[in-house]
Amino acid sequence: MPQEFESFRVGQKAILIRADKCLILECSDRLNVWDLPGGRIDKGEEGEAAFRREIKEEIGLENFVILTIADYAIMYWRNDFPLCGVVNLITNDAAAVTLSFEHASCRWIAENEVDKFQYIWPPMARMIKNGFKHHKLLKTNAQ
Repeated sequence: MPQEFESFRVGQKAILIRADKCLILECSDRLNVWDLPGGRIDKGEEGEAAFRREIKEEIGLENFVILTIADYAIMYWRNDFPLCGVVNLITNDAAAVTLSFEHASCRWIAENEVDKFQYIWPPMARMIKNGFKHHKLLKTNAQ
């Protein structure tokens, strides 16, 4: 008997923390709904290349370091399709952030502000909190 397996999409997001604040982006098509920079992998694209392309497109950063995977979740999302969302902690202290047309505004939020926002992915608040945890661990280990 043949088994049915789900087809799913992969989405990659970035947690960029500067001065102990995380960058979040307001969606242009859904005001007051917030996101992290990133996007999906296009057909035939390699994972890291897709991630770097999305970060450049969405916030204008070309030179950044991927520090670690901060969190992931497998969820049913828009139109009820399964999505594997991966959140990477990145660093870039110098470059200015330039928003694409996909985002109306951006904010830098402290860890204690994470729960004050509505996010595009249901587990995104947890993902951002885990990004802060990884950021603190990396800072402690670097000392």
